[in-house]
Amino acid sequence: MAILNQQIPLVKHCIWCKQIEEETQFQKLAHTIPQSIGGQHICENVCDKCNHFFGQHFNGAPSVESIIKETFNVSRIRLIDKNKIGKNKPITKFSSQYFNVDLSKNKFSLKPSFRLQKGFQEKIGRQIKKGLYKMFLEEIERQKGDGHNSKYDFIREFCRYDIGDYPVFYFERTHGIIMMVTSWITTPELFLDPDQQFKYLIREPYFFEFEFLGHVFGIATSRHWDLAVENYIKKTSEAKSGLFRKWRMVKYFNDIDLSLSILDDYHRP
Repeated sequence: MAILNQQIPLVKHCIWCKQIEEETQFQKLAHTIPQSIGGQHICENVCDKCNHFFGQHFNGAPSVESIIKETFNVSRIRLIDKNKIGKNKPITKFSSQYFNVDLSKNKFSLKPSFRLQKGFQEKIGRQIKKGLYKMFLEEIERQKGDGHNSKYDFIREFCRYDIGDYPVFYFERTHGIIMMVTSWITTPELFLDPDQQFKYLIREPYFFEFEFLGHVFGIATSRHWDLAVENYIKKTSEAKSGLFRKWRMVKYFNDIDLSLSILDDYHRP
């Protein structure tokens, strides 16, 4: 008698809380990059509770989802042709709950009611950092199926349970020329494998660098990142020489040039 090959259904297993389908639900779509900034990819192994958590306010700060949406939408609008912004166009106009956005003057600042709150800018900076790490882990799971790897437990602790603090390095460009195709703006991606087009992005065992909506970030991929940070800074500084003028570790939201003011230098007569 012939034996039929039967495909055993995969059991969903949340990369954040590590619960499986018998313990929790997986009914909602979990976008690895927020849909509100054009993200289209879904991570199947994010349960509904954890997906909901990232959309909720936390400890007096905006949710990870909302702060990533509000900050990086400003970058998207700066990068794209103004004729492609509006109703039924690639990018819709948006109003911000937390920021004053003046696109005609390329100004971007916290609204006074939030700016005057003690520690609020640092809380936003922490949420942005969590958002970048969250996108990385969910994309690691979607693209490589490696999101449950124990070496990423520190990311779970940081993003989901607010334990510890881990670095985000931000690299400031020297020139206001950013080579991007339109699809990377309207439907942004996180490229995990080395790309020859971005030779200034280095790959290190303890760190990962990526370009996202006109920005270049570096994050830790090990809990013990501090053991290798000096070598990392030396290597990444050499790779970016002439193209990037400085780097900083993100603490506050305005440590990132979210309005891409470097573009003003390029367009200035």
